[in-house]
Amino acid sequence: MASETIRLRWTLASAAGLAIGLAAALALGAPIETVVGAMLVTPILTGIVGAVFGTSQWVLLRRRLENARWWIPASAFGLGIGLAAGIVLVEQVGRAVTGGQINVRMLSVPVRAGSMAVVGLVSGLALGAAQWWVLRRHPRTARAWLWTSTLAFTLSLFASSLLADLVLGGLTKVPGFAGFVLAAGLLAGALTARQADRLSDA
Repeated sequence: MASETIRLRWTLASAAGLAIGLAAALALGAPIETVVGAMLVTPILTGIVGAVFGTSQWVLLRRRLENARWWIPASAFGLGIGLAAGIVLVEQVGRAVTGGQINVRMLSVPVRAGSMAVVGLVSGLALGAAQWWVLRRHPRTARAWLWTSTLAFTLSLFASSLLADLVLGGLTKVPGFAGFVLAAGLLAGALTARQADRLSDA
């Protein structure tokens, strides 16, 4: 399969996986919280996002990567832990700075974008580390994957937050949130597509 086709499919699959994963997490949030309580609901929901995201990529990797069966659990663990940790970090820093609970709606556009970049940095690093474990038998590819994932998620969440606020009416509006999710998935997929193409040669 041509490199351009692989990269396009990877980008679209990543965007679809992130969008479907977030939609599933939003739909299941209340029922899951009823069962497990507020303390556990966030890591469970972010794990769902990671599992769906990883599944969308696994579809393309299953015939190219020897141990691709581990891609889904690694993605669920990495993105689940990373998103949850990134959100907690932003909340704790915001609380330390303001002395109270932060509200996304009350943040300025640059601060909100910066907060999303921090979430992207932590989640991209955790996801990249978990997926690196799957790729560890292929040092040439694995070395670059961790940093590619970290950079991709940092830039994707930062740029998508700005897009939602400056063009689509803000993250709290349906068009803004939908645009944020779609743009983040497309950017994350596009920025990791080159390395993903190399996985076929691993």
